Amino acid sequence: MTAWSLLCAVFQAAGFACVTVAALLELQALLGRRPLGLEGPPLHWTRAGFLLLGLALAAGGAGSWRLRGGFWPLQPGQRWGLLSWLVVFAVLHVHRVKAFKGRPANLAGVAGWALAAGAWFAWR
Repeated sequence: MTAWSLLCAVFQAAGFACVTVAALLELQALLGRRPLGLEGPPLHWTRAGFLLLGLALAAGGAGSWRLRGGFWPLQPGQRWGLLSWLVVFAVLHVHRVKAFKGRPANLAGVAGWALAAGAWFAWR
């Protein structure tokens, strides 16, 4: 394991942990224990997870470039990682739309967590 792949694993684990905390807070909102929507702590955890998953993609790409001479070898873990990063990106940018506030925002956040979980287990 190279230093780049280790760095990628650390960022991906931390990003997955942040997205998991955000998803748990969103599930609490869906169950009626918190106000609906991504405002407050779920939004902050989602932003942190987005940043860390982006750093994981960058570290994985840099390590791939260094080892293979190409940025994307199209391995399943990297594809799922990119997909989950794009979904979290969409959740962060669309949650401001009035029609997307409340329950749809929480459902999209949980869907983003499911994709991040898929990336995590595909990478393993």
